[in-house]
Amino acid sequence: MTENRELLSFESCHTSWCFDIVRLKFKRIPRPQSHHTSATDFAAAQWEDYFDLILSSDSDEFTVVLNSSESKLLRSWRHSENCAHCFAGAPAYETEEISLGQLRDLLGTEE
Repeated sequence: MTENRELLSFESCHTSWCFDIVRLKFKRIPRPQSHHTSATDFAAAQWEDYFDLILSSDSDEFTVVLNSSESKLLRSWRHSENCAHCFAGAPAYETEEISLGQLRDLLGTEE
């Protein structure tokens, strides 16, 4: 994980993430099979707004909250050297956006 006063960056298994923590903007750049993101990939990616970034204190999980009602979330995990998601026969997961309604359906909960 790389951090300075304004930017925080790290990689998940499939994506390089960069957060402008002052302006509440982020970029996500899909990583090619070589697992290296080029400067061209970063420049081409669009900055997107986010509302909050929640980094789990007891795991590599993180959540990007995209709006103030917390109805749009991106969830993934930071890649590590011995990443259980890349190694140990884990299936290929991808970061995806789901609505609060979809999350409720998946969890079987009511509003």
